[in-house]
Amino acid sequence: MRALQTLFTQGRIAVTALALLLVLFLALNVLSSSLLTSTRLDLTEEGLYSLSDATEELIETIEEPVTLKFYYSQALGRNVPFYGIYAGRVRDLLGEYEARSGGKIKVEIYDPQPFTELEDRAVADGLQQIPLQEGGEQVFFGIAGTNLTDDREVIPFLQPERETFLEYDISRLIYALATTKRTVVGIVTSLPMNGTVRMNAMGQQTPVPPYIIADQIGATYETRYLDADLEKVPDDVTVLMLAHPGELGPKAQFAIDQFVLGGGKALILVDPYSEAEGGQAQFFGRSAPDSSDLPDLFRHWGVSYDPTKIAADRLTARKVQPGQGQQLVDYVAWLELRGGNIDKGSPITTNVDSIAVASAGHIALADDAAVKMTPLVSTSLGSMELDAEQVKGMRTPRTLLRNYTPGPDAFVLAARLTAEKITSAFPDGPPELKPAEGEEAQSAEAIAAYKAQFPTVLTESTAPLDVIVVADSDILADRFWVQVQQFFGRRVPVPVSGNGDFVLNALDALSGSSSLLGLRGRGSTARPFEVLDQIEREAESEFAAQEERLQKTLAETEQRFDELRRGMPEGAAAIVSDEERAEIERYRQEILRIRSELRAVQRSVRENVDRLESDLWFYNIALVPILVTLLALLLAFWRAVRRRRVQSQAG
Repeated sequence: MRALQTLFTQGRIAVTALALLLVLFLALNVLSSSLLTSTRLDLTEEGLYSLSDATEELIETIEEPVTLKFYYSQALGRNVPFYGIYAGRVRDLLGEYEARSGGKIKVEIYDPQPFTELEDRAVADGLQQIPLQEGGEQVFFGIAGTNLTDDREVIPFLQPERETFLEYDISRLIYALATTKRTVVGIVTSLPMNGTVRMNAMGQQTPVPPYIIADQIGATYETRYLDADLEKVPDDVTVLMLAHPGELGPKAQFAIDQFVLGGGKALILVDPYSEAEGGQAQFFGRSAPDSSDLPDLFRHWGVSYDPTKIAADRLTARKVQPGQGQQLVDYVAWLELRGGNIDKGSPITTNVDSIAVASAGHIALADDAAVKMTPLVSTSLGSMELDAEQVKGMRTPRTLLRNYTPGPDAFVLAARLTAEKITSAFPDGPPELKPAEGEEAQSAEAIAAYKAQFPTVLTESTAPLDVIVVADSDILADRFWVQVQQFFGRRVPVPVSGNGDFVLNALDALSGSSSLLGLRGRGSTARPFEVLDQIEREAESEFAAQEERLQKTLAETEQRFDELRRGMPEGAAAIVSDEERAEIERYRQEILRIRSELRAVQRSVRENVDRLESDLWFYNIALVPILVTLLALLLAFWRAVRRRRVQSQAG
């Protein structure tokens, strides 16, 4: 009886303890949800559920409340679960913004139902309706932001492909609402950055949409496109962006000179060969400038730049397909720069994973340079110089690769130029105006009006010089850094390289607006395995010459075989001599042999890569479990031995 009472008492104590643990668990959850709303522990590798320091800084600068309305149709998540998962990610991140803002950011979440007032409000806010299926229910998945002055910024539809840029997109929206007066960026360019109309091969006019980077710049700054023959930079321009402007004349360079001497900042993108415009000139007969330069200013600053030379780099070359059906080959004039090629110590490039350039030039400083240069992007050691003519017209990537001769140095492709004090490149004042076509000289009125724009001609800087020079303009062109997808009539950019991040970071740094600087480049859709890439490059280099020789022999053999067959009259198969039949068979066997040997060579290119991939699969999937199992067996064996030893000693 006493044993039963003891058992009953122990059971009651156990049930009571479990009940108390349950109450404690619920109490802790209630307390944490009410007291620890802003305390979170994010253990993800890239801090996907945490706000970056740049966003924290941005939130602190908000003076007036901002409301973020998150429209999400639950029906979308039910029909497409992937969107439901992504919606949870968006909701969590918006909650983090609200929790960190101290009441400055208010988040409202709506589920618009068809044929309701809420659906009308979502449409009025600028969100995009997407049908779940043809003729089916319309759904929403976007964010509309407003401030106290009824300004509105919208993300019409949240694309899962842009998940790595989610924080930037939301923070950019908040920044636009919180900034009353936007920085003015003046743009001088010969590129169709703002869109244009071109004639296609059929002689029809085809609209060319604006560059993605132009849309992104316009989303953050007020942009103003200026004439290449500008006489003076407008007073309200804070940053001047020269994007492949061609060879500007003395008048335009004098205007730039006075602008930077007066404290203006400039982002200068010159190019020895513009792939974007050079190709258009080649195929459509346009007179677009192939190269661009600022000879007077560069010479005065002590910047060495040759508009006829291109920086080639075997180690960072991008793979291209020389022709249909041909194998990919490293094109040493088109580069994908990563890792040590990008200065991680600069706030402009610290979060940029990769930068793609095409037929880029390079810059250096003269011994007596008046400026200090901080390299931002460079090629690898062992780079070489090419003439710009070698990449024009019919391209020969295999020939350039075969003739590649490594040099001793690396080349600087982009750099920041600074100086505490600098003099004018035009010590004699405004240059003489050239007469218009058909005139012998400019009129006195025109000369007086021109000089009147400069009541005070600066001979030295009134503020430190701050200029960023990039020796490539194709860094802006969509095809080199972004994939543009069409989504119900909207262009959705999916970056595959960090070009946009780099350009926007440069403008932020020059404009003094650093709040968005740390938000870009937090993720990228392209994550190559650098070890595999290096092994593949070495294998291709080893077998490239042999493969090229076999390809040439195969082409010659097939040509002789075709000539022999074409030389025979129709219906002559019955009267072909034994010698001719033997020659045809010999050619056929030779073609089969060469093709077999070529396949063996091409297969050899992949052997090292495949072997490494197999090793990595083993190390990542099998090795660790095997080691854990062995460790567990050893521990079990050790414990069994120890137990027997203790038992024997006790006996």
